[in-house]
Amino acid sequence: MSNIQPEELQALIQRIINSGVLGRSRTYGEILSYLADCSINGNSPKEMAIALDVLGRDTDFDVGKDSIVRVHIYHLRNKLKTYFEKFGKQEKYRIDIPKGQYILTAIPVDEIPADPRSVTGKPLKREAATQWLAGVAIFLLLLNLVFQFNQDEVETETASVFAELGPWKEMFDDETPVLILVGDYYIFGELDDRGDVLRMIREFDVNSPEELTFLQEMGVEGTEKYFDLSLNYIPSSTAYALTQVMQVLLQGVSPERIKLKMISEYTTADLANNHIVYLGYLSGLNDLYNLMFAGSGLEVGSTYDELSNLDTGEYYVSSSGLSGADSYKDYGMLATFPSPNGYQITMIAGMRDESLTSIAQQVANGAVLTEIQESLDSNDAESSFEALFEVVGFDNINFNSKLIYTQARDPEAVDRLFGVN
Repeated sequence: MSNIQPEELQALIQRIINSGVLGRSRTYGEILSYLADCSINGNSPKEMAIALDVLGRDTDFDVGKDSIVRVHIYHLRNKLKTYFEKFGKQEKYRIDIPKGQYILTAIPVDEIPADPRSVTGKPLKREAATQWLAGVAIFLLLLNLVFQFNQDEVETETASVFAELGPWKEMFDDETPVLILVGDYYIFGELDDRGDVLRMIREFDVNSPEELTFLQEMGVEGTEKYFDLSLNYIPSSTAYALTQVMQVLLQGVSPERIKLKMISEYTTADLANNHIVYLGYLSGLNDLYNLMFAGSGLEVGSTYDELSNLDTGEYYVSSSGLSGADSYKDYGMLATFPSPNGYQITMIAGMRDESLTSIAQQVANGAVLTEIQESLDSNDAESSFEALFEVVGFDNINFNSKLIYTQARDPEAVDRLFGVN
């Protein structure tokens, strides 16, 4: 460790935990706090100690056969990197876990070398970033064709209606850019014995090529057949949902103000000068999860197919996608609230395709948005509220969508998340 004081280190650790970058699991926060305590006490813990003291393994745990500690440390190291890139640029110290060790290092940020630069003076980019830009450009071109051919077929409200309704009112009122963040997912290939791609796989705990490589280097069984294809995907309902949202935005927002970005390319800096619209599955929120649910009366359950009402204890569970189930219920959520700097943040999300399709229709329906506003007690709630829709269908056809929950959001909860007094 450097000369960072114990109280400074503990405060920094708590800010990292509170940022939400460690995810919903408490394990990473517990490991980080444990390593911080060891550093303060001058101890250098062994892999076995972490397994016993933090992960609750028995004394017969074999570090040679089980890589769980190394896997958790790898993910924690990446999460720390994400924190300092996205949330912690104002920090005086940057902490890290050196490879092959189980200790924390704290380096003053003014001693950290600058990023390598290209001959143009700009930071060097990964090849994947270029591929993403190309993918986004193609997606925008396709979207433009959708508007060209379908604009007359989709019935939309007049701009004057949406100019008076949340979440669109705030976006129509100024010239601030509107950034649409689309929820996407990393997938990789599985090779057959001949080296051909047999199938593509989505693994919830593998969200980047680097994480896939790590599992392979750790010798996790079966991963020797996995192959990075440099591919991400979006759910099929996202294109339709994006069309609905754009139909509304283009009535009060000039095209040059609208930007599109995949959630995998999102950075905290995007919040600084944009209205934000997240569009996708609840499970695709990634680093936006804590922000979108700050001050919410709802909470994600054991999976992203579950929401619970914190006041009543009621559960809303999607049955869409269940094997053998023809009829289903699915749930879509709308949330909107101001950021500390006054820009509007909106989430339009579904548990599955059916609810994402439906919620996109609801936010493009002036009568539905009016119903939401009328159900709220305060006029202030028109810019800070959340709503939940239940979708009932059969055989992938939505028959009915109804508003089952509305509640004003507490804007101060978002301020607290950002450390604003």
